[in-house]
Amino acid sequence: MSDSLKHIQEKPFYRLLFGRTALPIITILGIALLYVILMSMIDHSTLPFHIIIAVAALTKTIVITTTTLKQLSQLMKICHSLERLLWVFGLILIISIFSFATDYTCLFQFSHTTFEGVPDYSNSYIYNLYHFFYFSVITFSTVGYGDITPVSEIAKFVVMLEIFLSFFLIVFALANIKKIHINE
Repeated sequence: MSDSLKHIQEKPFYRLLFGRTALPIITILGIALLYVILMSMIDHSTLPFHIIIAVAALTKTIVITTTTLKQLSQLMKICHSLERLLWVFGLILIISIFSFATDYTCLFQFSHTTFEGVPDYSNSYIYNLYHFFYFSVITFSTVGYGDITPVSEIAKFVVMLEIFLSFFLIVFALANIKKIHINE
């Protein structure tokens, strides 16, 4: 067994899990905070805000797929508990869904014509975040009820990124099932 794998096995699992997912979590929270600041302080008509959101969504998707999955595949090699394995996948799913919910919310706050089906009375950022968290869960799970739909090209692009990421995570999970070593 390599020295790096021995070193990894000596650390407590949850500390390892946080260490392996810290970069994506910090990136997503940082971009979400940037969104909130930009939404409240900047005149949206003077900036190509929808392009900024699309680039941030693409960046987050790349960070999640490369960094996190590489780290998690190493972590899976030493994961000896089904509960811990479910924590790993649950954490990455929540990170991804919340990430895209913030993207959708900011796109909608920028222009209410980017999505159809969002209630007219939802004018606060937090209430819209709730609606788009729901939309993100439905999109990520590939159910797609159709009650909220993307209309603008940028919104469709961000939805396609989420669909790509959900497909990639499912393939990653299925491809790594045989690598799970569960000790009773």
